[in-house]
Amino acid sequence: MGDRLLYVALVLSVLGLGLLIIVSGFLEPAYVKVGDVDSGMLENSVRLKGVVAGVHAFKGGSLLLSVADGNSSVDVYLPYSVSSGLDKASVNGSAIDVVGVVELYNGKLEVVADKPENVRLR
Repeated sequence: MGDRLLYVALVLSVLGLGLLIIVSGFLEPAYVKVGDVDSGMLENSVRLKGVVAGVHAFKGGSLLLSVADGNSSVDVYLPYSVSSGLDKASVNGSAIDVVGVVELYNGKLEVVADKPENVRLR
C-alpha cells in the first residue's frame, strides 16, 4: 500500500510540475505604470502600456523607444531580432504594449524586450 501511494504522489507531482511549465509560457506580468518603474524592479519582468514618444534607430537595426504615459517616460530597448518585424515609419506616436526585463544601462533604467511577441503596437 505504501509503495503504491508513493508512486501516485510521484506521478501527480511530475504532472503538476509539467502543467506549471506549460502554463507559465502563457502568463504575463501585471501592468506597471511607466512612472512606477524603479531600481527595485531590476532584473524583473514588467508589462507596460503607453505611447511611443520618441524613436532612436541604431546602425545595427535595433531601436530605443521612449514610452510615455502621462508625464512619465521610460526607455524600451528592442534588439534587431525584435525590431526587424516592425514598420519603423509608423512606430513613433503609436500606442504600445510591451513585456520586458528592467535593466540598468549606463546608469539609466530601461526595459529590454527580447521577443517579437512581447511588443504589440496598436
